[in-house]
Amino acid sequence: MTLTSQIEPVVRQLQAALERRQFPTEWQQWGTRLLDHLCKPVQVAVMGLPGSGKSTLINMMLGRSVVPRGSWIPVVEIAHGPQERTTYELEDGQCLRCAGGLDAAQMPENAIRARLELTDPGLTRQNFVEIGLQGGFGHQMSMVNWVVQWADIIVWCTEAFEEGEAKLWASVPDEIKDHSFLVLTMADRQMMRGVLQERIEALEPVVSEEFLALYPIATEQAITARCAGQDLNEAMWKSSGGMELFEALMRQVNNGRTADMDQARMLLNRFAPDAGDLVETVVPEPPRAKAAKPAAKSNDEVLSDALELLRSSAGKLLEVQDGQGEPRPEDVLEKCVGIATALSELLQQAGSGDLSLEEVQSDAQESAEMMMLFQLEKDEDAAVDAVTLLLQLKKEIADKVPEEERRIQG
Repeated sequence: MTLTSQIEPVVRQLQAALERRQFPTEWQQWGTRLLDHLCKPVQVAVMGLPGSGKSTLINMMLGRSVVPRGSWIPVVEIAHGPQERTTYELEDGQCLRCAGGLDAAQMPENAIRARLELTDPGLTRQNFVEIGLQGGFGHQMSMVNWVVQWADIIVWCTEAFEEGEAKLWASVPDEIKDHSFLVLTMADRQMMRGVLQERIEALEPVVSEEFLALYPIATEQAITARCAGQDLNEAMWKSSGGMELFEALMRQVNNGRTADMDQARMLLNRFAPDAGDLVETVVPEPPRAKAAKPAAKSNDEVLSDALELLRSSAGKLLEVQDGQGEPRPEDVLEKCVGIATALSELLQQAGSGDLSLEEVQSDAQESAEMMMLFQLEKDEDAAVDAVTLLLQLKKEIADKVPEEERRIQG
């Protein structure tokens, strides 16, 4: 079953529950936000200074040349549509729609934005938006501040990520940095000049604090691997670095949609368990041969995994609190919600019949639901309460893990 097929019934149930106002007032806004996230593609912003390889990178991601080189339009969006067409937004506010793709020779001189619609089904999951950081530092900063209002993931293209770029990136909220990538474009040229490895090593401290990961990409090689002929040159696609970045980006897209879906299910289970009865019954797919299931874990193994999850997640909270300045409550809360949701799902893998374990499962479920309520408040007290709940869960689970397992985990 695809992720899209899993999301669709959740969207229908959530929409039905919202229309019937089945959620308490304080949860209605949260449900509306989740519905909005689930109904639209993930917004991937590809940013960088002029000439940093943004268009080439997008073409690499799509496996075809759709954004012409030398495009001077500040903002170019690539989205899914019923047919290939381009809409230009002009300086005076008018819109001009043309059949076909972006054509450098036909771009209106006074265009400030272009939206290219393609029939590529992959674009139903995410849009790509290219943003050129043109002009002086003040204008560049205003563009960055605009992007962070709507972007879910940022791919920052650069050759060296120098001081000016670092200053621009410093204004990006941590919750977006945690899902964003630094891409060294034209890595093959840097390798030929003998500077690539030195540059990667110099950027490692920056990446560990400011990005999810760093990817050096030989973009020309990657495009050749995907676009030359009809068959993918897998060896070239891999060696170019393009495959690794593409797969990492798709994981982030899917993880974000899965997290929204899980939170929506939790909200429905808590306040609208009958929402499935309010929508049309989905015709089941024909039965398929079932793959052999892995051996089920014992309850002790599940508890041990849960304890390890909480211990390893503590580092994420320390990263938030050890950063420069005071930690932002919303950053702490976002991480706590993710930890609590993952913990609740993990504990559900345990079997039933153990009253002591069922109590932990119930406590974890209630804690995850409370975290979502804390996240609505977005203040320091809510962040403290969220961390305290996780510590209580950790102690409760540690008390139930066999002593031998505790010793193994340290």
